[in-house]
Amino acid sequence: METGSPAPCTSPPTPPSRRRESAPPPPPPLKQQEGESGADFARRVFSAVFEDDVQRLLNMEVLWEKRRPPVKVELAKLALPDAAATAREEQRAWSVEESAAVLLASVERIFTQRASEVGSLAFDKDDDDAMDFVAAAANLRCATFHIPLQSRWEIKGIAGRIIHAIATTNAVIAGFIVLEAFKVLRSVQAAGGDLSKASIDACRYCVCNRHLSGPKENQLLLRMRLEAPEPKCYVCTGSTSTLELDTASFTVRSLVEQVVIKFLSFNKPTIDLTNELTHKTVLLWEGEDKDEGGGEEGELHGDKPLDSLPVKLGPGVVLEVEDTTQALKCKIALTHTLLDKEEHPSGFRFIAAADEAAAAPPAPAEEDSPGGDGSRKRRKVAEGDAAAAGAEPSGGAGSGVVVADDDDDVIMLE
Repeated sequence: METGSPAPCTSPPTPPSRRRESAPPPPPPLKQQEGESGADFARRVFSAVFEDDVQRLLNMEVLWEKRRPPVKVELAKLALPDAAATAREEQRAWSVEESAAVLLASVERIFTQRASEVGSLAFDKDDDDAMDFVAAAANLRCATFHIPLQSRWEIKGIAGRIIHAIATTNAVIAGFIVLEAFKVLRSVQAAGGDLSKASIDACRYCVCNRHLSGPKENQLLLRMRLEAPEPKCYVCTGSTSTLELDTASFTVRSLVEQVVIKFLSFNKPTIDLTNELTHKTVLLWEGEDKDEGGGEEGELHGDKPLDSLPVKLGPGVVLEVEDTTQALKCKIALTHTLLDKEEHPSGFRFIAAADEAAAAPPAPAEEDSPGGDGSRKRRKVAEGDAAAAGAEPSGGAGSGVVVADDDDDVIMLE
């Protein structure tokens, strides 16, 4: 039997090489593309701002180790109600779904019905499209960062006041700050450029005379000399004060409520426990209301005794207490001490940082006279005269001294 020769082995033809073409870059998320409808553009803006941008923040995990992470608002998961009906309800806070619907509708209206104004529109609280956009966007951002939502009416009032404040109060204050900065710069120049030898004696702070009457009825702004730092003040000195207490029984919550807030008069303290030798820091208390999304770090350590914290108490370990609402900051070293309950019923003893032996009484603040020479008529009144003047002598370091202003019959206690 004759067998045929095997067919030659052939490989499939090699397809011609194809040139790789790079994908076109995505369009800018906040710029409408040619031929793109207002509705499609509004949805793309929404996804870029409230989904993609928030996801980028979430990817930076180090930011959320000590704070509550934001939440994405995913448009695909929302059941959007009627935007027109929602926008008419000004007295209640809109839900996330309602805010999303109003935002999309306002962007679509602006880019379809007012396209010629895009790029030149300015905020006006009486512009319904502008107010719908601002109210909806603000509430969506609040939802992202766990901030209580506001009604359209409340947002309208807030936005209206902010615009006027920028144009008036902030501008006036900025002007005064620049004038005082000139005085400091002249002092540095006079000192040969040595900042450590500069003087602020020429600087003043201004107060507004809200009741124009008496000798100063023509002076709306009154210039006042800067008060010298109080040498016995734990804030002014910047040194570390000492707090003696039983660290085994005192908890972080007791420290905050009884010492920092009640005794030291802090409002919303943020407290860090820091080892200045190893530079290790633990956040003990967050200076925000729990209803506003803060306070969680405080809850984390709130009921722990002070001697069982992650940073052990000892040399170089201090509490760094700060209150941004009052611009207060101080350092406190904790010392374990068993105090006598009858002598110290509060359970602690606070020792200010300043050395009282070296402390000198601060120079009293004086108001410039109308002539600007800084002179002022002042008289000392003994304790016996304080009652006649209608004032009680202070019980502090400067007790028994009352200073009367002969210019406008104002009595100041020092």
